[in-house]
Amino acid sequence: MTTSFASGVVMFSIMGFILLTLFGGYAIYFPELFPTKLRATGTGFCYNVARYVSAFAPLLFGKLSGLYGPQKAALFVSVIFILGLLVIPMAPETKGKKLPE
Repeated sequence: MTTSFASGVVMFSIMGFILLTLFGGYAIYFPELFPTKLRATGTGFCYNVARYVSAFAPLLFGKLSGLYGPQKAALFVSVIFILGLLVIPMAPETKGKKLPE
């Protein structure tokens, strides 16, 4: 196992952990944002907009890997995840609030 392969495995593992950590909260948080009549539609909209946007990620990663190498491409993608984590505190707080009817 070469050093670049080993570091790639570590980077992708960390990136995957952060990504899955973010997805875990979606099932709890998104439904609390919408009134009862729109809850399923609003939650589905949030899931699917994210899906459509993320569909371009493999293309972007492939292009970045070709230009700068896989390590720098993984670093760039990791920075996107870290920025996502920094934005979370700006999201509306739902703790202790009643669900909108």
